[in-house]
Amino acid sequence: MVKKSNKAKEPKKKEKEKKKVEAKKSSKKPPVKKVKGPKKVVKKEIKGKERVEAKKVKRKSPAKKAKPKKEAVKKEVKEKKPPVKKEVKEKKKAEPKEEKEVKKVEKVKKEKKIEKIKFHEKKDISDVLKLRKKKPRFMRQELPKLKRLKDKWRRPRGIDSKKQEGKRGKGKLPKIGYKKPTISREIHPLGFYPVLVHNIKELKLINPKGEAAIIARVIGRKKRNEIIKSANKLKVTILNPRKGEI
Repeated sequence: MVKKSNKAKEPKKKEKEKKKVEAKKSSKKPPVKKVKGPKKVVKKEIKGKERVEAKKVKRKSPAKKAKPKKEAVKKEVKEKKPPVKKEVKEKKKAEPKEEKEVKKVEKVKKEKKIEKIKFHEKKDISDVLKLRKKKPRFMRQELPKLKRLKDKWRRPRGIDSKKQEGKRGKGKLPKIGYKKPTISREIHPLGFYPVLVHNIKELKLINPKGEAAIIARVIGRKKRNEIIKSANKLKVTILNPRKGEI
């Protein structure tokens, strides 16, 4: 194959470029010169010679009209009077206001009557106390060794605990054999068996020789007085007297 030369293409390219340039020139508009302002011709004569200089005179903003000054008003000169001394008023000291005594109306609470308890004496129970056996001190395991332990009974639960096995010298364990006799059990220091009371019906069921009443904490002053009155008639002792009842 024989390669074609590029010489034939060159004149065609030049013709196309010329046409593009002519088209651009025809499309372009003639440049417009910006006129900033009118030119003023000033003639100067220097030693018989005339020289023309064109000076560009910038447009100036129209001059503001000067406001007419106000004519000074002539003030009439008043005759000077002698200076008058101003009387200095003494400021009155603020007197303390009298505090109005406000009478507070205090609500007077009516004092409720307190019934007195007649029967509150100690009973001799020396024979009963003799029946009680002296119990040993039940200490928890390793109490004398460790300071952090408190003196409260805890049952030993260790697999290899010698105290749990009941070995000698390791301390006593609580057993049913240390139980008190039924006569001396649950007895009050005054020598009576306590019974909780809520009303007069429960009070009448009490045996005054061996039993005594404990009035419930919930009961108020009015109902308490009624129970104390009936207890005095039945000769029943009350184990929990309040202030002013004895």
